[in-house]
Amino acid sequence: MKEPSLARQEFPRALLDAFDEALCLVDSAGSLVEMNAAAERLLGCGRRALVGKKFVPAPVSGASARRMRVSLGSGKDRLLEGEIRPLAGAGSAISLVRLSDPALESGRGRDSEATLRAVLDTLVDGIIVIDEQGLVQLFTPAAERMFGYHADEVLGRNVALLMPSPHREEHDAYIGRYLRTGEPRIIGIGREVQGRRKDGRLFPLHLSVGEFRRHQRRWFVGVTRDLTVRKQTEDRLLMLSSAVDQSPSGVLIADSQGCIQYVNRGYTTLTGYGAEELVGTRCSGAGRADRLGRLREVIRSGAAWRGEVQDRRRNGEVYWALESITPILDGHGEATHYLLIQQDITEQKRDKEALAESEERFRQVAEMAGEWLWEQDPEGRYLYSSAAVRAILGFEPEEVRGKHYFDLLTPEDRQHWMSALPPTKASEKPFFRLINRYRHKDGHEVYTESTGAPIFGERGELVKWRGVDHDITTRKRYEDELRVRNRAIESASVGINIADAQTKGLPNVYVNPALSAITGYSKEELLHHSMRMLQGAGTDPASVEEVREAIRAGRPCRLTIRNYRKDGTPFWNELLISPVTDEAGVITHYIGIQTDVTELRRAEEERHELEIAKQIQLSLLPKAPLHLTTVEIAGFCVPATHVGGDYFDYFHRGDCVDLVIADVSGHSVGAALIMAEVRSVLRTEARRTPVEPSGGEGVAPILAGINDALHEDLSGADLFITMFYVRYDCRTRRLSYANAGHNFALLLPSGEDSCVPLDADGLVLGVRKGVSFEEKAENLKAGDWLLLYTDGVIEAQNGEGEFFGIARLCRQFSARRSLSPEAMVAGLLSELRAFAGNDPLRDDVSMVALRVR
Repeated sequence: MKEPSLARQEFPRALLDAFDEALCLVDSAGSLVEMNAAAERLLGCGRRALVGKKFVPAPVSGASARRMRVSLGSGKDRLLEGEIRPLAGAGSAISLVRLSDPALESGRGRDSEATLRAVLDTLVDGIIVIDEQGLVQLFTPAAERMFGYHADEVLGRNVALLMPSPHREEHDAYIGRYLRTGEPRIIGIGREVQGRRKDGRLFPLHLSVGEFRRHQRRWFVGVTRDLTVRKQTEDRLLMLSSAVDQSPSGVLIADSQGCIQYVNRGYTTLTGYGAEELVGTRCSGAGRADRLGRLREVIRSGAAWRGEVQDRRRNGEVYWALESITPILDGHGEATHYLLIQQDITEQKRDKEALAESEERFRQVAEMAGEWLWEQDPEGRYLYSSAAVRAILGFEPEEVRGKHYFDLLTPEDRQHWMSALPPTKASEKPFFRLINRYRHKDGHEVYTESTGAPIFGERGELVKWRGVDHDITTRKRYEDELRVRNRAIESASVGINIADAQTKGLPNVYVNPALSAITGYSKEELLHHSMRMLQGAGTDPASVEEVREAIRAGRPCRLTIRNYRKDGTPFWNELLISPVTDEAGVITHYIGIQTDVTELRRAEEERHELEIAKQIQLSLLPKAPLHLTTVEIAGFCVPATHVGGDYFDYFHRGDCVDLVIADVSGHSVGAALIMAEVRSVLRTEARRTPVEPSGGEGVAPILAGINDALHEDLSGADLFITMFYVRYDCRTRRLSYANAGHNFALLLPSGEDSCVPLDADGLVLGVRKGVSFEEKAENLKAGDWLLLYTDGVIEAQNGEGEFFGIARLCRQFSARRSLSPEAMVAGLLSELRAFAGNDPLRDDVSMVALRVR
């Protein structure tokens, strides 16, 4: 059988043409069997001229990639890159040849790489490429600017350094899960996440991740876009939108055609028209001529407008408004929208009219009432001052005339008004009840409430100002004191009530919000009622009588009493009652201070119970280190709270020493009680099990016995226990151990720096009965160390969220091997606390160290 026919049966021309690469089939002698169209284009020669002829050097054996000379017939050869791969098949000697022109590929590669680099360097979005291990392979300039790292600082490192916790710790697990299961969570989509800059600051970014394969490997491409500016812009727009919508002034926005686009709540309140009636309509509609005619005029002229207008509400009621219409320009200076703002000045207008009608009468009344009347020129210098200025500021009227009103203000108020006053023309409007701070002639501050109005001439020019100042110094000080006092009472976290001592039953005339929060009664339910409404069946009669007696005697009273909220729940109330007397010494009111101390009392009771449990727990632990001829043992337990769930023990029987460390789930009194039960059961099982194992019995049966004995109690308490049990033979130095789901022990052989983990299969205690535990053994020698510990050691974290970990524990364990066991565990605890810094330990910490002599 000829090899070409075999090749054509298995690899027809149609199959080879499906590939873009130049592919050929040759036999064992190097003769051409078949080639695809891509190979014809590369060689510039048709298949018919070459099939059956010598094509590549022979013989062809085994896979290889090399530069080879390809024969094109008639003495013509091409030097190309060739990859030869034999094809599997019974009796087949056909090989697949992949051809490429090295010069062409190199040029393309360089051009492609340069083009790609130029594109990546100009992108605004950051491009980050990582491999299957999460290591960064590409970090574009935009990513450098975004994260603050130079590419050299990132390339080859795990991409997790660009992420905040907890995503940093979870990233490698996510890639591993995706490679195992193919389940994507972010690959192929985009979402908003947080990035971590080099300086540690977090910022919002949009991340989209894609995947591609090259050279039989997976690569992941992340495209990042910094959203910081966009987020700030969105927040600012939201703030501005809220400010406009909540403004008491009426705001209307129309487009350049006069179509209303927006009205705020202030506008609908002012005009009486609903937003649904206005938005989408044009200002030229019927019924809106008076209200929006000025807007049409501004749209036609393009010039802003401002002035006082008289409009009608939807119900026909007349109102006055200060109105401004302003074009909103785009970047080219074209008006795209128009802003109309109306401020209701109806009351001010009425006041002005009333003032004009009764000006002379007011002047006379003011003079008699001691009001300071004055007139100023357009620049603010006094033209006239009434005699009341003598009583208010201590100056004679002639001393004031010719002075600028700034000269009489305090320096602080002068600076304020110099910067706050609008331009001259805009300020030519009446003002009402402005608060001024003057400097009295003798130096003290005087507060006045000032009202004034401009006086215009026949041609509309400002002639002078006329006004009146009323001395409010005493009132201002009283109001300030009252405001501070009321704000303090309203903000107090304790309940405060004021009861009327002159009315039977002592009804409340004031209650603060905190009293409603404590009692559950609303302000309305508490007012006009006595605080006796908080008493109930459990209220101590003696305490009630003590309160009554204090009120009858008119003296203060302080006690803690059991009261009841509106919903019937009891609470402990720390009550303070104080009488308030008038100038004649008559009690007019009682002030009550109510403080809910229920949690405080409960905490004190629980703290007392926990302290007892803690003493019980600590009393069960070994009292001192164990020093024997061939072994030394020491341990400690530091609960994370008052009562912990950790337990350790060691005891000497015959030639053997038993060590155990355990962790009961939880940190409550129940955990401490279970721990006490564990100790009793453990020692019972240890005594029951022979010290010299026979028939395969050793430490594993002890764990099995403990598990069966505690199963019912642990199931009922919804708790479980992990435990590591060790028995050391002092004569043979043989160590036997078994594990019930606990952390593996660390063996530090003499003369070695690294630790050896000791572990055995076994389920945690309390899950089910009849569990079998694996038992293992190790022969130790003098100088060997063994460390048992709970997970509170290796899972301790510092302020950056880094775990203490097994590796760190092993290094610290090895570094202290020259110490005694007591110093060993003390040093490890000190190192652990230094690692955690100011943060408290989150879990119980226990360790037991054994050193072979």
